[in-house]
Amino acid sequence: MKKVLIIGYGDLGRRVAASLPDQEFIGVSRSVPTNLANVEFIKQDWISESSLNLSSKDFSTIILILKPTSSDIDGYQQGFLDASYQIMNFFNNNISYEKLVIVSSTRVYGLNNGRKITEAVKPLPDDNQARIILEYEEFVSRESKVEPLILRPSGLYDEQTHWMRNHVNAFDGKKYPLRFAEANMFSRDNLALVIANYISNKDSVHISGPMICSEKARKYSEIFSIICPGHSFKDFFISSDNIGKSFDPQKLLESGLMR
Repeated sequence: MKKVLIIGYGDLGRRVAASLPDQEFIGVSRSVPTNLANVEFIKQDWISESSLNLSSKDFSTIILILKPTSSDIDGYQQGFLDASYQIMNFFNNNISYEKLVIVSSTRVYGLNNGRKITEAVKPLPDDNQARIILEYEEFVSRESKVEPLILRPSGLYDEQTHWMRNHVNAFDGKKYPLRFAEANMFSRDNLALVIANYISNKDSVHISGPMICSEKARKYSEIFSIICPGHSFKDFFISSDNIGKSFDPQKLLESGLMR
């Protein structure tokens, strides 16, 4: 069985590897994660290092989970574009692979994209960081030896460490003003499930292009009642009537990757 290579191995990569104990992985990251028996870890910073000593040169799947080095434009340029230039140059000159997954974000869609956004809608980014993410997607797609699957999850969350619960636990009396009435979310476990199913299903090679990973948009008050039962939403947050973007994940549902 060919190995799977994860570039940007961290929380999400670990969830994927943990769900496939019989699959061997090579995980590459700037920081050292918790060890798993089926993961060979390599510490690497693509910003300063352009080569990688791998125990395997032929992979079934490569997963790219890149992150900005900081929240400003320079951090996005370094984390997404500069790193991907080095990574794709290395891939194309040193290794082979059958499938490639780019973990991106629904941030590439702006408010002008409206509601019930599908993959057929051309992204209209709202800010420079989002434009950089879209440019990263396009660059990797052009340079890849295969047509990649581009996963665009909306706000990733873990129910155990949800930011609303953290706000309540650390509450200092200052209510948090919400920008919109609703939130678009997708759980980290479900995103790991999608990736794991894509890796393990040989027939998934035909699934490619952008794929929105999002639950139905829900009101923040509804989310709060699930995350923080027994507390009053109005005691901790200032609600908003603004309606933002929303997504239609029909391609994901039809793909079979959520089973």
